Amino acid sequence: MTPKQLEYFVAVAEELSFTRAARRLFVSEASISTQIRNLEREVGCSLLDRDNRHVALTPAGTSLLTDAQALLAHSREAVERARAMDNGPVGELRVGFIKGYERSNLGDMLYGFHTHNPNVRLSFMRDNVAELYDALKAEKVDVAINLLYQEEKMGSLQWARLRDYPLNAVVPANHPLAQKASIRMEELDGYSLVDIHRGGGGYGENEVVSTTLAAAGLNPRVSYVSEDVETSVLCVEAGLGYALLPGYLTERFPPRGKVVAVPIEGREHEMHVVAAWLPTRKNELLDVFLDEFLTVD
Repeated sequence: MTPKQLEYFVAVAEELSFTRAARRLFVSEASISTQIRNLEREVGCSLLDRDNRHVALTPAGTSLLTDAQALLAHSREAVERARAMDNGPVGELRVGFIKGYERSNLGDMLYGFHTHNPNVRLSFMRDNVAELYDALKAEKVDVAINLLYQEEKMGSLQWARLRDYPLNAVVPANHPLAQKASIRMEELDGYSLVDIHRGGGGYGENEVVSTTLAAAGLNPRVSYVSEDVETSVLCVEAGLGYALLPGYLTERFPPRGKVVAVPIEGREHEMHVVAAWLPTRKNELLDVFLDEFLTVD
């Protein structure tokens, strides 16, 4: 029983016509008749009732048709998988990233990976620091592009530092400090703070902001607690106060926008962005991404 015999049989069975089957397969009716006879001889029974006017399946032919269709479909899928592997790996890479990092060069890294691995499905999780690390440990993502604060609290995770960003004070464009090249934290005394929900999980997510405020002796009134950095920017635009935000978000602010990012002296390399992963996670696509497309400054 050959694939060609099954293909010819399925065509005749579906068309219930040798003539239409021949047209569908671009072969002669004689060729189809020969293959069907050889198949029936090998199977040992009649598969088709035919005369000069009609074609019908026998009970044996009806039974074989279902299996033949499945075998041919499986063969086509096997060929497609083989061709896909020839064009690169297949599978899924699940990428988590800290809110706001979409404004960085993350898109360039993912574009490079996708261009060279078009058969790999990318999925994304955008969240806060603690939630991303929890998702990584729960194997909901393969890699987390995230903030690193306290290395001793990273536990079993491995990571590569991508880039250090400044901590900036984001203020409305008409704020008294907006035109300054840089400021000291103490200059923010008396202004309301737009804080951000810092999550849990013991990852030190509040360390940078808390340490920065404490070092300057500031205990500002919190006017709003947002769920993500984009909402913080919106609150600053609304005049609710200033926000302390990382450079990966602020470096792509428009030059004459509604808010201004003012560098804070001594905090130029405060925010450490890393790519983190579980060393026990076995995903060859993760290795490809880390080795070939992860940009480390």
